[in-house]
Amino acid sequence: MGSCTSKPSKGSEQFSMLKERGDFLGADLRAMFNNPVYSDIIITCKDGGIVYGSKLLLAARSDVFSRILLNPSITDITKNEGEINNSISFLEFTSSTLLIILEYLYLGYITHDTLSLGNVVEAYLCSEYFMIPKLEEVIITFLDNALKCSADSNLAAKLLSQATEFMLPSSDDIFFRTLYNCLVTTPFGTINYGALNEEALKFILSPINKDKNENEEFVTPEYGVFRYLLLWSVHKISPDLLPSFELLLPSIDTAEQLDSQQLIQLRKLQEKFNKNPNNSEIKKSVLLILSPLWGYIDFKLIHPSILANIVGPLNIIPSDVLGNAFKWHAQLPAGNGHKRNRGIATAKPENLKLHWDRKAHGRKMVLLDHGAVVKSQSRKFEFARTSLPIRGYEIYEWDFIIEEPCKNMWIGVCNVRNRKVNYSTWLGGEEYGWVLGSNGYLAHCKGGKGKGEKKGKSILSENSKKHLVNYGVGFTKGTKITVHLNMANRTLAYSVNGINYGEAFGDLPNEVYPAVSIKRPGKIRIQPHRKSFLIAAINSYQDNNELSSLFQSTSPLNSFDDYSVSSTKFESQNTSSEL
Repeated sequence: MGSCTSKPSKGSEQFSMLKERGDFLGADLRAMFNNPVYSDIIITCKDGGIVYGSKLLLAARSDVFSRILLNPSITDITKNEGEINNSISFLEFTSSTLLIILEYLYLGYITHDTLSLGNVVEAYLCSEYFMIPKLEEVIITFLDNALKCSADSNLAAKLLSQATEFMLPSSDDIFFRTLYNCLVTTPFGTINYGALNEEALKFILSPINKDKNENEEFVTPEYGVFRYLLLWSVHKISPDLLPSFELLLPSIDTAEQLDSQQLIQLRKLQEKFNKNPNNSEIKKSVLLILSPLWGYIDFKLIHPSILANIVGPLNIIPSDVLGNAFKWHAQLPAGNGHKRNRGIATAKPENLKLHWDRKAHGRKMVLLDHGAVVKSQSRKFEFARTSLPIRGYEIYEWDFIIEEPCKNMWIGVCNVRNRKVNYSTWLGGEEYGWVLGSNGYLAHCKGGKGKGEKKGKSILSENSKKHLVNYGVGFTKGTKITVHLNMANRTLAYSVNGINYGEAFGDLPNEVYPAVSIKRPGKIRIQPHRKSFLIAAINSYQDNNELSSLFQSTSPLNSFDDYSVSSTKFESQNTSSEL
């Protein structure tokens, strides 16, 4: 059997060198951790690795270990020449995961490099098995921060699928709830078809998992849910079949906006597809895979024109399912619009995911890094906005990072929802734009279009502008502009590289989108505003000569990870929104 040892953090190594043996309990426990010299228990794990532990210490720190280690009928005791060799096995967990448990039991915290996205699922399940609620909280904090900071839309999906292989998902479990809250705010169209398994999909789409006490977000329209599940089923049969089915299923952005010519072309494709005898067997296989998920799709939330022109002609959906949906639409009172989402679709401070909209940007703009970066290839100004609107009564903060500057970049918000608007214009000259320019001017046109950038008024007083120039806080490569949006007061303020220049705009509408207006070679990244508390915490402890407490009071994981800034009570509107 191979051995498995712990790698202590650099900070704890340096700290332990400051103390002699016996002077500081934490340093001595660190020296004992997974050390065969100070151990009387050998633990074998499912990967063949072994972990060393102290029988009395583990029993004193954990009820589960106490029952196992102090019960002779459970402990494997082998006598050899008068010596007792205690060994136990945990074939449910790997040695690296069990080391996380032991490190916490020995030290009361885990070091920053111990937990990773690769072992976070098993670590949580292991902490539940050994009934260590404080460690569960540390793991959940790590998971929550990782999901907020990651630009990978598949991360939560992969972790959820992995977790469902170990245990039945439940909305009452905080680990599953954290993944659920992330996935309902992630458009299904951005998730790879292989990232979610059947159990994960049922958990996300099951109505019993919705929080009944508040209006919950679900950003994917129901047609998007249907489209994803159908293509997910096709992908399980063969990824090579996806291009053919994707032609028959227009994207969410275009499905409700097909003109007569596009509908004619679509019908020709549908007829050709249905006449092919090979496709009949494929559709039977798709139906077999998809049938356990029928009950998780609410066809009443799909527009009747999409049901008639896209869903029905596939000849995959049972006729009674389609018939019930059409009957429901026909019985709606005159003038009632249809609802497309199973929840509201808004951005929230506590889970603010910012991505540029795939359709709501200038013709010569391109999106990079999973939609977190927008780059212009146009000689003239164009603008782009994010996918989710911001509404309610909270404070929202996010950062624009200048990755490539251009002349007179403009950043701020807009309230245009229509994707068919002309995005190849300067946002500062529109009545739906509120932006700050890199030249220090504000721009917003009341009651009509402006005639150019100089229409804006100065955001800064003369002293402030002089300060701005003297300290070189222009929009250069690497500049961070933080937007402070107070939806309760409907005001907007800006900070440039940490310097707050006060309120810029007031009387904003009740719904806005983060937006930028740039031209080539401009390139801007958008991300939630995060504040690191680590430096302040370290300085505070050093000032009070309490550096040792930093290594004991809480997991360094809680300090190293950045936190999104949230604020006051949220009151969302009971209306669905277009994405």
